[in-house]
Amino acid sequence: MSATIEYVRFETDDPTALTAHREELIALLKERYGDGFQGAHLARFDDGTVLDFIVWSSAAVAERAAKEMPSDPGAQGFFSRIGTVHEMRHAQVLHTA
Repeated sequence: MSATIEYVRFETDDPTALTAHREELIALLKERYGDGFQGAHLARFDDGTVLDFIVWSSAAVAERAAKEMPSDPGAQGFFSRIGTVHEMRHAQVLHTA
């Protein structure tokens, strides 16, 4: 199996609050998925939308997390700050340097 990237671009009404809840979400992902969670980046585009870029060990883990995390009570601080989702995709990693 190869790693999978999860790419989500969305709006938020409060980037500061979203970022404040990020550490809670990351801790939960590490606890729940162990080595299946390989890392994450949160970034803001010039237009104000936000990018959540997560690397998972496999597509199966990525899909499981995408189903479980939005309704997990421990992740609600983060997910409650997400507005309109413009794009969510998973991609297989072909090469890493």
